[in-house]
Amino acid sequence: MLDIWDMLKDLIIKTEKRYDKVKYRLKSKLNLFNDVILFPYRGFGNQNEAFLRGRVLEKEEIIHGDVVVPNSLYYNLKKTWKRYASDEIPGVGVKGILNGVEADSISDHEGYFDLHFKDLHLTELKNGWHDVELEITHMPFDLSYIEMAMGEVLISSQQSSYGIISDIDDTIIHTDIINKIQMVLNTIRYDSENRVAFEGVAELYKVLTGENQNPLLFVSGSSYNLYEMLDTFCQLNDISKAPFLLRDLGIGPSQWIKEDSHSFKTRNIEKILDVYDQLPFILIGDSGEEDPEIYLNIYEKYPNRVMAIYIRHVHSDARKREIEEMTTGLDIPFLLMEDSHEALEHAKSMGWVS
Repeated sequence: MLDIWDMLKDLIIKTEKRYDKVKYRLKSKLNLFNDVILFPYRGFGNQNEAFLRGRVLEKEEIIHGDVVVPNSLYYNLKKTWKRYASDEIPGVGVKGILNGVEADSISDHEGYFDLHFKDLHLTELKNGWHDVELEITHMPFDLSYIEMAMGEVLISSQQSSYGIISDIDDTIIHTDIINKIQMVLNTIRYDSENRVAFEGVAELYKVLTGENQNPLLFVSGSSYNLYEMLDTFCQLNDISKAPFLLRDLGIGPSQWIKEDSHSFKTRNIEKILDVYDQLPFILIGDSGEEDPEIYLNIYEKYPNRVMAIYIRHVHSDARKREIEEMTTGLDIPFLLMEDSHEALEHAKSMGWVS
């Protein structure tokens, strides 16, 4: 049965690739393509190596441009459609330069490219945000494109006090993740201006990060299609600037539509712990799905790397009792909080922040 499933998935992937090639040729001949662009996501790293992910896409002015549209249901629906109906370009050569260090990549069948910058210790990068020059070096289709773009990575040294890894949905932003229908409606109807941040989130993250002294990274089951909305939401709500590690939507060798959230979050949290292998971390999430279980598993695997776990309670009393039972006897702080102020007060009481 597994072989049949794998064969079906392989057939769908090959069919999608053939369809894309025909679509690119047809749109190119009919001059229906907008300019192709590099759309980088924020990267992260230490003073020896850094990682930056991005995507090669057809530019949609309403998403990637400077055009300002009314904050109305019509335009919010249109934005949602454009975010998920993106035209990605595979096989594009991409080069990145970070403080003189080069890295190369080729976009995959979903348009994603991944750059890995090595030997950064030779450049003596300081803590904080650093620009990355991006360039399209090879375009396999006869399409017009914008050759250059700028990305950025957060560099944090191993001398930082600690790091912070945080979820997004129902952790910093009201999502109603336990009500799937309402969650989908919120995504479709509301843009970044309409979404609501939890009280105290901005202050908590600003104090914990200490102005980029301690790295903050968001690891969320949300998809990269929502990257621009989430980034704007954080800016509007004065939430600390940070990389977003999000999920890919699509069919690939290792996933069907999207990777399981538990495995996705675990894999990316472990990558962060490997990059900052000298730092302990505060893990922040919510009780809506599996954050408590994921974070406790991380703690068991990396017992000396987790300082505390903060979980926003957004579920039922039964779920609260279940979490309390799971964490009985835990030898690190585990806070099941009603609001962000509780986490901030706890961090102050531990002497982690002032």
